[in-house]
Amino acid sequence: MLALLLAIPALAAAGAANAIDVSKLQVGEQGRRYVVEFEAQLAAEPAAVMRILLDFSNYPALDPRILQARRSMRDGKPLLFTQLRGCLGSVFCQTMDRYELLDEQPGRLVATAIPGEGDVKYGLTVIRVESRDGGTWVRYRNEFDPSFWMPRWLVRRAMYTTLHDGTLEMFQAIEKRAGPGGE
Repeated sequence: MLALLLAIPALAAAGAANAIDVSKLQVGEQGRRYVVEFEAQLAAEPAAVMRILLDFSNYPALDPRILQARRSMRDGKPLLFTQLRGCLGSVFCQTMDRYELLDEQPGRLVATAIPGEGDVKYGLTVIRVESRDGGTWVRYRNEFDPSFWMPRWLVRRAMYTTLHDGTLEMFQAIEKRAGPGGE
């Protein structure tokens, strides 16, 4: 009984670390672009969430599809290189390189793909975090148009599933690392 009573605080902390409350997770298309919209309440402080989001070299630990991510500078501007590996079922796998200019501001991170570099014709990711209800309200929007050919009629459903599940799992990992008992 004493062991059970001593375990209660640890169990409560573990539950709080995974208390993500998703209010919106939509995947779709606008023209040729895939679009992901996500909004959720995380059980973590905004500063901790931003710290995780700005630790680019640690992105592979947040999302197994990310093989590597690194921040550098180009012409005095922050640049993010990300290499991803995605498979749609067991039929179509692709490694995708993204080169993006970063705009880092308190509570906001914007990554804009550089046209002509990497494997996206167009890419824009906007993440906003704000303090709300003792945690962090996150709004995430990712739009991209791959520059490589994919038979959309064949891969659409699998792409939607991959983007949906990958986005949810990534923010669950962010919450786990940024929340109580995380890093």
